[in-house]
Amino acid sequence: MAHEEARRVDVVHRPGDPPASPLHVQVGDEVAITLHGTAAYGWTPVEVVTGPLTVIESEVTDGTVRATVRATGAGKAELRSTSSFRGDPFGPRTRLWRLLVDVEPS
Repeated sequence: MAHEEARRVDVVHRPGDPPASPLHVQVGDEVAITLHGTAAYGWTPVEVVTGPLTVIESEVTDGTVRATVRATGAGKAELRSTSSFRGDPFGPRTRLWRLLVDVEPS
């Protein structure tokens, strides 16, 4: 039986980008996420809403969030982060970033 090497998939989102397409990975793979923001319009840390994913690293710097997530089992998963204008609670609306992930057995 051949053992496949786990892979790393990079996901980058910049202001104005369209929603991300669903992602397909295998158990053991890692997803490196970068959500570009600004100091005034920053992202919250990436969260696993549902499914077999685990956040193994996360940092927020000047509104940009970077996270690494590992697929720990097979199934469907969802990641989310939100971005709000920090200067005025009644300012521009909050934005939602979400990524659907289909994790297949390795």
